[in-house]
Amino acid sequence: RVIMVCAKNSAPPSPVVSAASAGALELCQVYSTSNLPRTLNAAKADGFRILGAAASAPTDDGTQQTWELSDLNWEQDKTDDGNMRPTILVLGSEGHGLRTLVAKACTDFVAIPGGGGGVDSLNVSVTGGIMLWHLVNGMMAN
Repeated sequence: RVIMVCAKNSAPPSPVVSAASAGALELCQVYSTSNLPRTLNAAKADGFRILGAAASAPTDDGTQQTWELSDLNWEQDKTDDGNMRPTILVLGSEGHGLRTLVAKACTDFVAIPGGGGGVDSLNVSVTGGIMLWHLVNGMMAN
C-alpha cells in the first residue's frame, strides 16, 4: 500500500493529515514526486496499469478506454504467471480533474456510474474511497 503525492499543492504528511485519515496514513508508505507525469510514465514502462479517475477519457488520442467501475477488466491485469499486474489509481483535483500530461500517462480511465440529478462529479475523497474499495475487492476476487 503506497500513496504518492505531488510535491506541489499537496498537504505534507503531518499529525493533522494522519488524524484526517483516521490513522490509515500510518498503514501506508508515502512518497512525493516533483514530476507526476514522468513518474507515471516510468511506472507504465515497468508494467504498471495506470487508472485515471475521470467521467470520460480526457485525451483524444484514442488509445485509452474509460471503464465503469463494475465493468473494469481484471483479466488484462493478470501476468503470465497469473498474478495481478500492479495498478496505480490517479485522482485529479476537485474542479479541474486530471491535468493533461497526467491524463496522457494513464493507460485507462475509470468512472463511477450514476450521478444524474445535475451532479456530474464527487468530492475527490469520496471518489477515492469508492474507487479504492472497488479496486481492492476486484483484485482480490481475481
